[in-house]
Amino acid sequence: MKLSRRRLLGGIGAGAAAGLLGVPASAAESSIGTDTERVFVHPQTSVLDGLGELLDVVEAVGGTTVLEYDNFEFVVAEVPSTGLDELRQDRRVATVEEDDETGIPGDWSPSLSDIFGSPGGSDCSSHPDQRPSWGVERIGAHDVDSSGSDVDVGILDTGIQSDHCSLSVAGGRNFTADGTAGDYEDRHGHGTHVAGIAGADDNDRGVVGVAPEANLYAVKVLDDDGSGRYSELIAGIDWCMSNDVEIISMSLGGEAESSTLAGAIEDAHSAGHLLLCAAGNEGNDGSDSCAAETMTYPATHEDVVAVTAMDENDRLASYSSVGSAVDLLAPGTNVTSSTVDNEYAEASGTSMACPFVAGVAALVWETREEDGPGPNGPVREILGETAETVLGTCAEGDGLVNAPSALGDERAAEGSDWSSGPVGGLRSLLERFVDLIVGFFEWLWSLVS
Repeated sequence: MKLSRRRLLGGIGAGAAAGLLGVPASAAESSIGTDTERVFVHPQTSVLDGLGELLDVVEAVGGTTVLEYDNFEFVVAEVPSTGLDELRQDRRVATVEEDDETGIPGDWSPSLSDIFGSPGGSDCSSHPDQRPSWGVERIGAHDVDSSGSDVDVGILDTGIQSDHCSLSVAGGRNFTADGTAGDYEDRHGHGTHVAGIAGADDNDRGVVGVAPEANLYAVKVLDDDGSGRYSELIAGIDWCMSNDVEIISMSLGGEAESSTLAGAIEDAHSAGHLLLCAAGNEGNDGSDSCAAETMTYPATHEDVVAVTAMDENDRLASYSSVGSAVDLLAPGTNVTSSTVDNEYAEASGTSMACPFVAGVAALVWETREEDGPGPNGPVREILGETAETVLGTCAEGDGLVNAPSALGDERAAEGSDWSSGPVGGLRSLLERFVDLIVGFFEWLWSLVS
């Protein structure tokens, strides 16, 4: 038996035992009844004797555990409202937090594009000739050599149509109650549109994405209506961590902040993943309204790259949220991309802006020649420091993401230097420790085999 480093790293890191990861809550909801609340339950690790005891605590108050995670110690449970106080007062429980809702920002209303004539259909040979969207051209992604090859991009959304003629889906997972765990098909359209912007194939058909050779993963955290919960979003982040998906793109948002989601984001960031999020579609009073704070969560988290949207005339989109946490600006209005039923649609929103930045991040990540998570700090710095000033106000953060400038930055070709930082140093030390353990067990196995 040969033990893998990845398996050992997963075991050594803080995480619950694998078990019910991603199990939909529908069965639990029907068995408990309607007078329940869905909550995160965090263990008091100093007094708790393993995860099993936490599950017993939940069960003792009449609750049912519906989600466990690979990389996080807390669980998600459906608990009767009458049992919440007892759960909070149990000495084995550290905190109990509500599992709030998330979803597609604002009113997303795509229109089937007639720019190509009459595209669509299962016969890919009948699809129109490829052309980049105005957004791809505006950020210069059509004029660079990098393609995002071998970089994994997780599209945390409504899924992706896996047989679309302009897309290649490397895999994925469904964490909603709509379908089985392996059913990550998009029956809404939003996720497929986002995926096309980030990485539609360069195959002479339909549209082309910013990083056409990136590996797109359909991580379905929003249901067929475009709605979800923070617990499902965390499950998507957890899956990306367990599967070494480097870039995590989130075109979604919620009204409430969450300390549980914040902790998951911080853990993923510390592990070397780059997380990006749409700023929200809550509107603004103009690009110079720097006092406004209309962004949704988790775009406001400091470990997330928050993206606002502009139109074809280099103006801040009227629907775009703004705030002090804005990092970058990207095209978001009237963007043509892939959608379900093998069609192409034009849509607007910060949801469309976010994958433009995710795609450029993949282009830069490719130049680092890293295998797996790691250089999120340097990549984020490059994206910000090479951005183009367009608005000249707080609404654009560092500015409009710029593919040629990012790839032309001398740091983009330096290779990995992240191991010298605090996160990288810790990871390097951990990997050396794991190598010693692997070597020991391989030697031990050789003695008994």
